[in-house]
Amino acid sequence: MTSVLAAGRLRGAAPHIAVLVVFLIVYIPVIVELVRDWIRDPNYSHGFLIPLVSGFIIWSRREKLRQLATSPANLGLLGILAAGALLILGTAGAEVFTQRVSMLLALASLTLFLFGWGHLRLAGFPIALMLFAIPLPYVIYYGLTGPLQLLAAKCAVAALRFMGVHALAQGNMIHLPNTSLEVADACSGIRSLYAFLSVGALMAYATSGPFMGRLLLFLATIPLSVAGNALRVWGTGLGAYFVGPEAAHGTIHEVFGLTVFAVSLGIFLLVKEVARKLW
Repeated sequence: MTSVLAAGRLRGAAPHIAVLVVFLIVYIPVIVELVRDWIRDPNYSHGFLIPLVSGFIIWSRREKLRQLATSPANLGLLGILAAGALLILGTAGAEVFTQRVSMLLALASLTLFLFGWGHLRLAGFPIALMLFAIPLPYVIYYGLTGPLQLLAAKCAVAALRFMGVHALAQGNMIHLPNTSLEVADACSGIRSLYAFLSVGALMAYATSGPFMGRLLLFLATIPLSVAGNALRVWGTGLGAYFVGPEAAHGTIHEVFGLTVFAVSLGIFLLVKEVARKLW
């Protein structure tokens, strides 16, 4: 009897397994190149964690998903067609960002088409969360890093002058009496901003309350991340002034950066608790 039930379940799952296989065949080149970017670019090394977190969220809701009645929606077919169009356009134009967005759109659309709106409501956030694992297009990346570098340099110089240290900002360069520091791309804060946005999305989603309140909580990660990066650049400048240029590189620099990120995250968690109590 058990074998008969198992065989019946397998036959029922066969179409879904076939769809999964086709999905993997179509998108495996996109997935492989995405993993390579996570390895090559330290700005997106957190990408390895995002699918694991998304998978855990879906796994934690497995009972709810099982209890939901399957109600396929034909609207999902339009989404699948749109995802296919994006994949073709992205491949033709060698635009990997479009291909990767196409993959997530295909996942969401397949969920809707095969299972229905109830399943998509439960799986929608974990799928959307994986957007933070996709590297930004270079035109957007460099459009953000430049202003962030200048802002960090200006804020750091203002703080250094407040402490009596003679400092001058010239573009993304910080000139001190004993050395000059460059706020490079890696110090623009884009890495911590992207990681912070991921954490903020998770926290806002897990916090009960009105939608606008949770949206504001998520958006609070942006000024916190920018301020944290400015603090890191200021600390580096202070270390370079009192200790020497070696304070701007190596272990001290990395440890200080991690400390600032941890403090910024702690402040965000404090803001989250205050917001939760207010709601």
